[in-house]
Amino acid sequence: MNILTVEFGVILLPLLGAVLVKIAGRIQERAVPHLAVAVGYLNAMLAVLMVMGGGKSLSLFGSLYLSVVSDGIGAFVSATGAVLGALILTYSLGYMEHEKHLARYYGLTLLLIGSMSGLVLSGNLLTMFLFWLACGFVSFALVGFHKEDTKAQKAVMKAVAVTGLGNIALFSAIVVLYFSTSPHTLDIRAITAQAASIPEVPLALAAFGVLLGATGMSAQIPLHSWLPGAMEAPTSGSALVDAATTLNAGVYLVSRMYPAFHVVSGWTQAVTWVGAITLLYAAFMALRAKDLKIVLAYSSMSQLGYMFAALGMGGLLAAQFHMVSHAVFKALLFLCAGVIIHMAHTRQLDLLSGVGKKMPLTGRCFMLGAMGLSGIPVFSGFFSKDMIFATALHSGQYLPLAVAVVGAVLTFTYTWRTYRKVFCGEPSPAAANAHDARAAISWPLCVLGAGTLLSWLLIGTQSNMLHATLEHVEPISPLHLVEETFASPAFLLSVLVLAVGGGIVWSGRKR
Repeated sequence: MNILTVEFGVILLPLLGAVLVKIAGRIQERAVPHLAVAVGYLNAMLAVLMVMGGGKSLSLFGSLYLSVVSDGIGAFVSATGAVLGALILTYSLGYMEHEKHLARYYGLTLLLIGSMSGLVLSGNLLTMFLFWLACGFVSFALVGFHKEDTKAQKAVMKAVAVTGLGNIALFSAIVVLYFSTSPHTLDIRAITAQAASIPEVPLALAAFGVLLGATGMSAQIPLHSWLPGAMEAPTSGSALVDAATTLNAGVYLVSRMYPAFHVVSGWTQAVTWVGAITLLYAAFMALRAKDLKIVLAYSSMSQLGYMFAALGMGGLLAAQFHMVSHAVFKALLFLCAGVIIHMAHTRQLDLLSGVGKKMPLTGRCFMLGAMGLSGIPVFSGFFSKDMIFATALHSGQYLPLAVAVVGAVLTFTYTWRTYRKVFCGEPSPAAANAHDARAAISWPLCVLGAGTLLSWLLIGTQSNMLHATLEHVEPISPLHLVEETFASPAFLLSVLVLAVGGGIVWSGRKR
């Protein structure tokens, strides 16, 4: 298949699917979910073919500076969103079957998948920004899906206001870059090539504007406050926004512009500390939260903080590796939470207990997600977080490393406290009538559970694609990853995290 067809298909197919879903909704609404799922799986296959193509750069209508870049930085992000999007659409067949306005829900879901692919595959800053805005708009439309819910509508207004500040900064940065290049251009590759010749002040303004825009979309400090309210979305939508698409956009943006901005004085340190402070703050907030979805939301914020910290320390592969592993296990945790909420009709941890006895399959899948999140060997989350620790050690960033280790201890603690609270003990009244969901909901959980354990095996493909884009990124095979991980001093830190976190959870259990 021609790579041009694949690349543009990954962007255009979900967008076209959203239009078809809208039309189908007016003719025969019962066909809408199955049409959306079919489009989702076809799109996922195209995205996988794109990754198998190895990552290439192509231009369309070059005179208009419209281009698609399916390289190691963007292609894996697009494919992750497409594959997880297909699984979330399948899950939605059961989860959303009794909801109204299904054409709107499935149309928004496909629009978000396509917009995210457009964002990460755009080779031009203006088209990227337009898809960036589309991602935010569609995400917030999912947050406010239940229009009768006043909390959801207030959450949308807050999200628009907070991320809007970042969007203004990002657009300003794009304008600065355009007028600072000669000849004027918005082509990302051309800007990167010219970065050394751009005057110091405009380059710094652009760099920090991009960082502020990224903090808004990825809910990093200081533009983080919108994310907890966004949990008013249907849980399947929360999984798409938090794990597979929107929150990853800021990490992608910093990764994409890193080659141009890493020379700016103080920029990499700012990226590091935005991530380090966020990961610690959000972990503490997750520890305090009493709402299951809010725990997962703060957890997402914290894990994205690890990615920002890794990028600031020069660990582009570590950040991208953790992005993929986090997307899989966090999608799993959100979808498991959706089943629990669907059955128990509550998100409050104080009202949930003993769900594991009533929902054994959901409990086992949630445990797999918890193992990935808390970094249990040999789950993907263990390998990717260990690589971030190793990056900090290699770069001599010992203070951010200490923050990351403390954050990992807190992650272990809130993850297993949440698991124990929800799944252990005698069934609460809320869980009395709970049971595992039917196949349409359950089998995506099983697939994601397997991915939580095995997705690290993709490190060879991912690192080779990044190496083709950024020569300083060393390719690494799965076997080499295992050897390096267990032989690295960073592994001792991972063991320390497990020991201290396990001790805290165990002492809490005894009380």
